[in-house]
Amino acid sequence: MSTASAQSPFGVSWRSALLFVAVVAGFLLLSLMTFDPKVGTLAWVIRIVGTAVWLGFAGYLGYRDIVQKTGDGPQDIDHVPFDRWSWIHASAGAMLGFWSVPFVLVAVITVAWEFFERYVPGFGEKESFANRVVDVVGAWIGWVLLALLIAWVESDSVPFLLPSPDAWIRNL
Repeated sequence: MSTASAQSPFGVSWRSALLFVAVVAGFLLLSLMTFDPKVGTLAWVIRIVGTAVWLGFAGYLGYRDIVQKTGDGPQDIDHVPFDRWSWIHASAGAMLGFWSVPFVLVAVITVAWEFFERYVPGFGEKESFANRVVDVVGAWIGWVLLALLIAWVESDSVPFLLPSPDAWIRNL
């Protein structure tokens, strides 16, 4: 057995684990380049607390379902449109919303993530099309709700197409 296809301690092959890290790092870099750093204290509190809660919930669910393979609840999560992972997708969209990542980039990230899940073993390659649609739409709804909240808190516009004028990428 090659090293790349050997099982990692994370419950997936080393190849899948490394692809996961690369994809998440790429999405994180794109998101960091487009977020608005010039927001008030309340927006920063929402961002930091929301991100910590999301990371904790996603980490717990990933550890339980992927590493330990001991997830409770319906085990056939790949063939139902809405499952326990749908909450992670919706809250990931919300997280991108409260970081003011433009919707266009969120749309690309969420659709690309579903391709990742489909083609990288161990992350949802057997999910139904309906499940993928619910995951993407849930992320988009989460983004809209939290992007609207941050825009309201900051008396700012919602970044549908372009990043905020204060985003790092716009200042390069």
